[in-house]
Amino acid sequence: MAFVPTVSSLLVVFLLGVCIQLDGVAAQYVPGARCICPGTIMHTSETIVDFEIIEKTFYCDKIEVIVTLEEDGAKRCLNPEGQKGRFFIQCWNKINKDGKQKKRCLKKKKE
Repeated sequence: MAFVPTVSSLLVVFLLGVCIQLDGVAAQYVPGARCICPGTIMHTSETIVDFEIIEKTFYCDKIEVIVTLEEDGAKRCLNPEGQKGRFFIQCWNKINKDGKQKKRCLKKKKE
């Protein structure tokens, strides 16, 4: 009689281990799977009032540059390899990611 509960316990532990392993396989990184920007634009002629830089993460293998436009408040994704995208990334790195200093990048670009 004591044999059945022991075997059942071992079976449950084994199945739990298999489930944990399968969960780890399903959670593996898929490049670009969870990026905020599915596509990007090289530039915009509209006035930019705000921007956000999103660093590479476990879920997205690229830096993302998201700008907010003055006219309608729409958000656009700039190509980080483009001229404006590189400008915002360099400016962001220069100001040490201080949110209060972010307006320097926007003013400098307007000139």
